[in-house]
Amino acid sequence: MANTLGEELSGSVSNITALIVKTASKSERTRLLKQQAQIAGQLQVFVDKVVDEALPEYDAAAEALNEANNEAAAAKKKLDKVAGTIKKFAAAIDKLAALAAKVAAA
Repeated sequence: MANTLGEELSGSVSNITALIVKTASKSERTRLLKQQAQIAGQLQVFVDKVVDEALPEYDAAAEALNEANNEAAAAKKKLDKVAGTIKKFAAAIDKLAALAAKVAAA
């Protein structure tokens, strides 16, 4: 039996995300990101048109997702800070290498 449309959409988003992470090609990554955004946009349309906002579970689910998204944003900021630190160390290592080369040549 075939999967439901929801299962296929969910699988597609997961598979595209995995490909985005693994691809080394900037152009392929850009195309995959565009496709991921298109699928996500369609999912939003489906949910907004099909799910009854009056259901109490709707508010509970929306609030839980909001909290999870806020937590993800905070975690990303921490990762961005780590990435910035790594870049600063890389720049410092480049300066140390230039200094070592200068000293070795003297």
